[in-house]
Amino acid sequence: MLEVKKFSGSYKEILPLADVYMRSYNQLSKAYKSPAEMALYTKVSFIKKLETWAINQAEGKEPFIYVLYNNEKPCGVMRLNPIPDDYRQINGNYQAVEKERGFLDGWQIARNRRIDYSAHFNYTENTLILNQIYLAPEEQNKGLGTYFIKQVFTDLHKRGYDQFIVEYNDNNINGKKFHEDVLCAKKIAHTTDFDHITTSRSGKTRFCLSPVSIGISNFSKVLNNIAVIERHFANKAKGQ
Repeated sequence: MLEVKKFSGSYKEILPLADVYMRSYNQLSKAYKSPAEMALYTKVSFIKKLETWAINQAEGKEPFIYVLYNNEKPCGVMRLNPIPDDYRQINGNYQAVEKERGFLDGWQIARNRRIDYSAHFNYTENTLILNQIYLAPEEQNKGLGTYFIKQVFTDLHKRGYDQFIVEYNDNNINGKKFHEDVLCAKKIAHTTDFDHITTSRSGKTRFCLSPVSIGISNFSKVLNNIAVIERHFANKAKGQ
C-alpha cells in the first residue's frame, strides 16, 4: 500500500530514510562524480542532513517535507521551502547573491554564490523551491515516483502554491532529463555549486565546483504532464 506522510523527524523514520536517500543520491551521482568524492557520501552524512531537517522543522523552518511509504516502509523523500530572499535579483542587473554558509566535508565554508538570470524575473509569494526529491532505486520505474509527485503537488496546489523552482547539476544527464521532461522545468538562471573538497598528497586543498541550472515550472503543468504519462503507459499496457 502506498501512502504519503509528512516527515515525522523521528529516528524510526530518519534511519531507514537516510539509507534510501544515500542509495538514490549515489545512483544519480556515480556517473559524473569521482570515486574519491563518492566515498564522502556515507550513511552518517545523510543521517546528519535528516537530523538538521528535523530540527528546522520543529522550529517552523521546514514547512514541506514529505515521505513516501510502500507497505509501511519509507522509500522516498521530497523537500520544498519558500524561496530564500538571496535568490531575488538585485540592482536590476539580472543577478542575485546567495550568502552560503555551513560545513562541507569537515570544512566550514562561507561564500557569496552568484546567480545569473537570463532575464528579469520576480518570484511571487506563492513560489516554492524544490530542494530534494529522491526515490529508492529498487522502487524506480514502477510508477511510484509519479504517484509521489502527484500526491505532493496536488496538496501544495490546494494550499495556494502555483509554481516552483528547482536546481539541477548540468553534468547529471539523467537528473537534467527528469527535471526538464517530467517536472517541465524551463531554465531561467545558472550558478555553481560546491560539490566537495579534496586534499592532494602534497597537502593542497581543492574546492570543486559544478555548473548548475535553475529552472521554473508550475504545479498544475506538472500534474497535467503526469496525467499524459499515465495515459500513455495505461494504453501501452492494453496494447493500444
